[in-house]
Amino acid sequence: MDNTQSALRQRFPVLTSLRIFHENEECEDLAAFMGILLAAMEGAQASSFCFVFPRRHGLATLSAALYALGRFAVDFPKLAEQYARRSFTISQRVRLIPGDEVFEFGGVWPGSQVWFRLKLLDDKRNTAFTWPISEILRIEPTARKIPKGREDDISRARREAPLSTLDRLTGTRTFGNLSLAVNHVLLLGGRTEIEDFLVTTSLTGPAQEIHSTLDRLVMPGFINESGSVKHRDNYQAAGEPLLAASSRLETVAAACSVAPPGSKVVVVDGAKRITDLAKFDSIAESQNLIILAEPDEEEKLQQLHDRGCRFWRFSLADLDMGSSEQQHGRFFSGVFHSARNEAAFRTEVLRCRSTHLEEVARALETCQVCLDESEGDETQLILGQIYSLLVYCAGLLAPPDADERVRLLEQVGKISASAADRIMWLPNTAATALTDACTATSRAIQDPELGLAKGDALRELLHDLQRQEVRPVAAVARSVPNSLSVTRWLEKERLTCPVVLPLQVGENGFFERLIFAAWPGRGKFSRVVKKFSTPQICLIAYPFESQWLYWFEQKQRNTDVVPSMSPSEKSHLLGLADDATWPTENDPTPFATISVGAATHPQFDLEQRMTRKGMIPVGAVGEETTPARFASFSGDAYAFLTDSFRIPVITDLVSGAAGENYKVPRRSVSDLRPTDVLVFRESGRRDVIQSLADAQLGPEAPAIRERAARWHKALRESGLDEASLMRELEAVNCPRTLQTVRGWLNDDFMIGPQMRADLEAISYAVGNQRLLDDLQSIWDAIHVLRGEHLSAGMRLSRILLEKLPERLEEIQEGRTRIEIDNATSAWIVQVESISDRAELRPRSYVNALLWDTEDLF
Repeated sequence: MDNTQSALRQRFPVLTSLRIFHENEECEDLAAFMGILLAAMEGAQASSFCFVFPRRHGLATLSAALYALGRFAVDFPKLAEQYARRSFTISQRVRLIPGDEVFEFGGVWPGSQVWFRLKLLDDKRNTAFTWPISEILRIEPTARKIPKGREDDISRARREAPLSTLDRLTGTRTFGNLSLAVNHVLLLGGRTEIEDFLVTTSLTGPAQEIHSTLDRLVMPGFINESGSVKHRDNYQAAGEPLLAASSRLETVAAACSVAPPGSKVVVVDGAKRITDLAKFDSIAESQNLIILAEPDEEEKLQQLHDRGCRFWRFSLADLDMGSSEQQHGRFFSGVFHSARNEAAFRTEVLRCRSTHLEEVARALETCQVCLDESEGDETQLILGQIYSLLVYCAGLLAPPDADERVRLLEQVGKISASAADRIMWLPNTAATALTDACTATSRAIQDPELGLAKGDALRELLHDLQRQEVRPVAAVARSVPNSLSVTRWLEKERLTCPVVLPLQVGENGFFERLIFAAWPGRGKFSRVVKKFSTPQICLIAYPFESQWLYWFEQKQRNTDVVPSMSPSEKSHLLGLADDATWPTENDPTPFATISVGAATHPQFDLEQRMTRKGMIPVGAVGEETTPARFASFSGDAYAFLTDSFRIPVITDLVSGAAGENYKVPRRSVSDLRPTDVLVFRESGRRDVIQSLADAQLGPEAPAIRERAARWHKALRESGLDEASLMRELEAVNCPRTLQTVRGWLNDDFMIGPQMRADLEAISYAVGNQRLLDDLQSIWDAIHVLRGEHLSAGMRLSRILLEKLPERLEEIQEGRTRIEIDNATSAWIVQVESISDRAELRPRSYVNALLWDTEDLF
């Protein structure tokens, strides 16, 4: 593939003219595979493209910035000519480069097209300074009024005309004037991640004479709600940012809709950013859409594939492009290391035994086989509680202490009592199995050797790896409580081994071995595997845990993975000559397991049946249902969220991006993204902010809320649907959008309309005289509530700022309980995924935090 590398480097000079600069003055060349991304961005493709990397950290932002810089360098001569021909307005304020001094444009000398004039601001003498038209790029329009330029500044500027850092790195002659720039690149990704990457990543030239952070080179802008691309500097009066970023698909789609077809390259950092397939379609139809994804986004990839998106799954050979001996620096080492681990990945199973725990697992399997899938919540809840105890005990490395054993036996007693009340309703086989499961669980907890088999296996494994000089090694705990237990055991055994949580694996570098002392659950195991942080995982497992691994592997093998493009399609995408076809790749290495001892596998997946997150809740007979979307959170928590529900989101607070006077925003489910951090009130239907506001209002809170809600009650009682209400509002000279009207009708959490005039229009539209008579009283109540909610949001921010820093690790792994004040506590959870479609759910279960029984013990 050497010819391919040469062709891409000739086509994209930035691949050789720019290098990544690190703080210690070390540099690294841009990886050759970056040329593949630039080639995909350059062509106006007839289809969207998704590049799947084993690890993509920073690649989307870097490739977007490189393409923006390279495109600007190529277009510069044409842009400079257009800028020179542009007519400045007489008396227009301009900034003279270099410097920030402001002058007044005096126009081109009459009868001459080779000179223009600059004048001092507010100069009564009307002094003019002549400049050659060839240096027109040294002025740019500005909205600033200060600092006012002086004669000395003109003299200095005549002597000093240094090229900017951008010029010296890309070969342009802007002198720092980017007023001629045109935006071609839109980046969809996390705002904080993009900004952090741009301000911490630097580029330099081959000789390393100068370097600059990316944010100073591309001067990133943003996209507003209407789709307009804007500078972050409000005083930048002309030109466009080379790169415009947004965290919302809606704004990117709006920008694409108002831009000429084919004029934009849209780079998406993560397939899960595509939250609206209709907007994905509209972008793909009008602009060049490039998505960078990772293997753990497979479900979303399948959706995109069904919409016509084409995929390139990067193998190690693709990344190396035929040069396997090349050295990779700090930035690109992660993706190459992950690819090598992916190619060599294996799972080793070290088996151990526990007679009583195995009896529990067999009894649960028997009971589940005998039960119909429609069996009621009561039985499934009991089975889930037994399963949770089984999982907890399977993670022990030593017998529980006396206090813990008492607590566990008390829990078994409660479960057994519930089971005794339930068995009369079950088939005989199921009833017997349920009783046996309770009995076996009690015996397991009382077993003085519980956990010792796993502890012995882990101790021996760590000693063997130490003797073989296999390092680094880490233990992966299934949950925060389990991590504390494993850490205590290691300290007692005087063994040195870091303990990490599944969500932390990708952030803690690479390991030669990762050890699971217990099966973590298929979701967490898959997450660890697909981060490719190690070439081998060691699982210390009881037989039932080995069976869960078996079913996980079967699912992996049988999953329909979105296919990668063929070699000829890859060659066509890159524009390669016919004699430079991309080489054919070998089939991916199958998921392999190295097992110690034989295993038999039943035709029943107990774990899948017991861990169907979000499937247990069933409403009471006759209970009203409402459309809601399933949201899964880290750990065992989940929720069903309606479109009108708005929940406090503290992502910026947790990441440290929140500024002074930060107020916790409340967002609907359509605006939530994976990794967002949410706040749920511990109990009740009200959210945390509402609860804090009511506490401040005191005993009058219910009456104020009742009065404020009369407008909403009147709307509901009117019987008007969305279309009818819109017509009635237009008839009273108050036209409103469908989105506004829909919110008024359906959002139970909306305090009131934004304006008093809207409230009055609603009174006329629904013909409610009482609402009209009480208008001022209702508006006053709305005003009071809004003020208290604003105050409560700021108070919540202050409280969380004090309490969150010490709890971040918990938040990343699962739900975290925090005391807000004497009367209110809350759960903090992090979003894992959100369903694209709503399904009917019982009203008693929506907009509240729910959780599986797993990990509760």
